[in-house]
Amino acid sequence: MMRIILFGAPGSGKGTIAEFLHRDFGFEKISTGDIIREEVKANSPIGRKAEAIIKRGDLVPDEVIIDMVGNRLAIRTDRGGYILDGFPRTVLQAEALAQWPPDRELAVFLDVKEEEVIERLSSRLTCPSCGAIFNSRSKPPRVSGTCDICGGRLVVRADDNPETIRQRIRVYLEATGPVIEYFRRRNTLVDIDASGKAKQVYERIKKLVS
Repeated sequence: MMRIILFGAPGSGKGTIAEFLHRDFGFEKISTGDIIREEVKANSPIGRKAEAIIKRGDLVPDEVIIDMVGNRLAIRTDRGGYILDGFPRTVLQAEALAQWPPDRELAVFLDVKEEEVIERLSSRLTCPSCGAIFNSRSKPPRVSGTCDICGGRLVVRADDNPETIRQRIRVYLEATGPVIEYFRRRNTLVDIDASGKAKQVYERIKKLVS
């Protein structure tokens, strides 16, 4: 079993790279963002709490995230491999991840300049109904304002504005810097230039997985 861990600030392309890996290798994508959005959509107590935290540009507490991911790993049915997108973000989460050891582990840091991240996220469109993500510049929907998958109305997330994006990047780097170094010391981390087109970035990563 292989575990691929994707690191990178919001807007660095983790979700897109995970989709490509799933398509080509069949690895299951486990995204803390997707899990949290499911809770928010369900209007659960933890979902309401997480939504308020995210809108401030802060991170959801470790213990909540660890429980969410642990529950998801416990019910996995595909044993070939999986991709972690958005987890671990702290050393405590990284240490907790050791409870589920893989046969092979690859950690990838997607390095993108802040201004490019802001440009990407400011153009992002999200479907509240199914969670699909589009981009008005790089990945527009077939019909303006309408989700290609379910036909829902696309919106710009409340936290996808320049001021909040800058705060999210600062929070991410402050919290995740130590965990990135944690995997670097374990010799499982690879730095990837994630500027430019997603397909080009993916080809650099694909060579490491094949």
